[in-house]
Amino acid sequence: MYEQFFGLSAPPFQINPDPSFYFESRGHGSAHQYLRFGAFQGEGFIVLTGDIGAGKTTLLRALLAELDPAKVVAAQIVSTQLEAGELLSAVALAFGIPCDGMSKAKLLVTLEAFLASLATTHRRALLIIDEAQNLGPAAIEELRMLSNFQFGSRALLQSFLVGQPELRDILRLPQMEQLRQRVIASCHLGPMDADETRAYIEHRLRHVGWANRPAFNDEAFETVHHWSAGVPRRINMLCSRLLLSAFLENSELIDAERVERVAAEIRGELTGAAQPSTAGGSNAPTHTTAHATITDPATPPDPRLKRESGSRKPEKSSAEATFHETLNASPPEHVSHAAYLDLQLAGDLPLTSNPPSAGPLLCVAASRAALIAISALIRAFAAREDLPPVKLVQILGPDALTDAEIVASDAADLGLPDTGFILDLQASSQAGRLAEVMATFAGLLNAHAPSAVVICDEAGVSVVCALTASQCRVPVVRIDAGFRHGERSDLRETNRVLLDNIASLLCVSEHPALTHLQSEGIPDSRMHLTGNPSIDALLQCLPRSVDPARTLRKFGASPDVLAQPKGYALVWIEQAAQEQDDPTLAERNSALHRLSSTITLVWPMRHMLGATLPRHRSRGEPAMVVLPELSYLELLGLLREAVCVLTDSGWMQDHATAIGVPCLTLAHGTERQASVQDGTNVLVGSSLRHMFQEISEILDSGGKRAHLPETWDGHAAERIAWHLSNWLFAQRDGAFRAYLEHA
Repeated sequence: MYEQFFGLSAPPFQINPDPSFYFESRGHGSAHQYLRFGAFQGEGFIVLTGDIGAGKTTLLRALLAELDPAKVVAAQIVSTQLEAGELLSAVALAFGIPCDGMSKAKLLVTLEAFLASLATTHRRALLIIDEAQNLGPAAIEELRMLSNFQFGSRALLQSFLVGQPELRDILRLPQMEQLRQRVIASCHLGPMDADETRAYIEHRLRHVGWANRPAFNDEAFETVHHWSAGVPRRINMLCSRLLLSAFLENSELIDAERVERVAAEIRGELTGAAQPSTAGGSNAPTHTTAHATITDPATPPDPRLKRESGSRKPEKSSAEATFHETLNASPPEHVSHAAYLDLQLAGDLPLTSNPPSAGPLLCVAASRAALIAISALIRAFAAREDLPPVKLVQILGPDALTDAEIVASDAADLGLPDTGFILDLQASSQAGRLAEVMATFAGLLNAHAPSAVVICDEAGVSVVCALTASQCRVPVVRIDAGFRHGERSDLRETNRVLLDNIASLLCVSEHPALTHLQSEGIPDSRMHLTGNPSIDALLQCLPRSVDPARTLRKFGASPDVLAQPKGYALVWIEQAAQEQDDPTLAERNSALHRLSSTITLVWPMRHMLGATLPRHRSRGEPAMVVLPELSYLELLGLLREAVCVLTDSGWMQDHATAIGVPCLTLAHGTERQASVQDGTNVLVGSSLRHMFQEISEILDSGGKRAHLPETWDGHAAERIAWHLSNWLFAQRDGAFRAYLEHA
């Protein structure tokens, strides 16, 4: 009725589930990954619970739409108090098997033959039982018996049990012990918070061509969440009536007053009450039933299921506290799968909880590049409810992060948490420092039993951390895997190869890196093209970058260089600062000074390099502005306004490409090949002639034409979090299976 008036292509808030409208909130996203993982496994039971209207059916239909019908034969039953014998007939009919008058024995034989025939054609069967809370224990036991059907070592049937929270109570019964051992994933859909409710409404409206007609103001969204308690079906019911109300009154605005009025009308229609129920004179409505209607706002979501950044951690339930006491008192493998699942099914362990063997993720930062990438990863990991907490391990010393003040400033700029560990290396020799890292990091591993160690760079101390983790049987996750420039005499190249072979999960930033790993024989199952998380951090921080004039004034340099007709070139030398005996250092320095006669150079010099170069350079050239080492946001400000950047730094090459600044790399090769193939990067080595040629082209025409490499879209960290979640889930599942086999 109102669609044509508001220019919508279809009703946006239908009550019936429609996978094309699927919206992935944090809770739905986590549940979606659990279901995907279960479908990938192809065996056992997946349990999905949620209150009425939470979006279970829509989520299932979205999952089914992703499955290849040529490989998966899916059948669905909506349970309505089926007895055990009736359930077997319902299963057969759902798969299209006629079963009139069959005895139970013949029915079982027929079902097994049908499932085996699927296996011989490389297909498998998936059975979905909706409203499974209506099944009795005997009927569920029949499902367990069906899961015994095998073709060789392969299970013939996988089942999804979908229902309301009471289903968890059924599965906790003592006679369900054998079935619980076959549940490979269990998750619960909770309501959405206020921000997600708004995003959900806007998502459904945009899906049908909404052009802000009618407009919702901020208070309207908040009031919809208040009345619906973040339950999708209630939101749909209320919003559909809101659009009808606006249409009937020829209004272009939906405000809080309209939401209150329409919600009260719905309440009156369903219950006869004109206003929300109140208690003690309060105007706030109260929750009175387990399954409230739209007119009866539900209790806020369990704080254990969704915890906002910075909020206080809720108290543990007694069952959860007992579980964690057991975990702390004995090795993780001493806690059984069944005991863990009992707590999860009871709701005493929320979706955010980790299985017994899951400790924190240790993210190692031994360079600025690692700090930048980790900042994006921490944000993405924290947004997921199915990942362990993150602990940042910063390594300070000559072989890693050097200036503690700059490190602290970068951490603040990047929004890194102040909780974590700092390894301040004291040994005087490189060998001593590496030994110091190994001993200290091994202590961290033993004390915290991490789920994985995340490595984001190729520093020598990072390699030691990865080797130590491997020796302690802690898996390693490699970010920015596959970078190669082909010069194996370079120690960093050796480190990259070593790290990529140690790692169990490899997240790859660009297509050339993926090709390198494939050519080296790394199995495809271990690597995923995710994009560059450093670009995510760049896009987050760029709006907050420091104005170059402010930076220059801070260090006593004149901002007049910014007004030069040709602009300025930014110099950022990183690798040479770590290798002060680099034979090309003097050559580079000389070339840069001669280049400054053509264009002003602004050179924020790393501390170690500044201590080395005075004997090579003369001070006082007006076209060379030398600054001390800058913070990340100060450096970004200079990069953003530069005509070009001259660098030997990998992450700086990527940053330049991401924001479209021409980059001249002072090397004959680079591991960041996408920045050369697709981006703004040109290799000039130490050739002064080549530098002059490229600078002239940049000043004349803006330099080479470029575009962003694939997946450099600001969502790399989210993809990494998704793959990490699936991978950790598979690891935990394997650990549980190993335990059960030896229990």
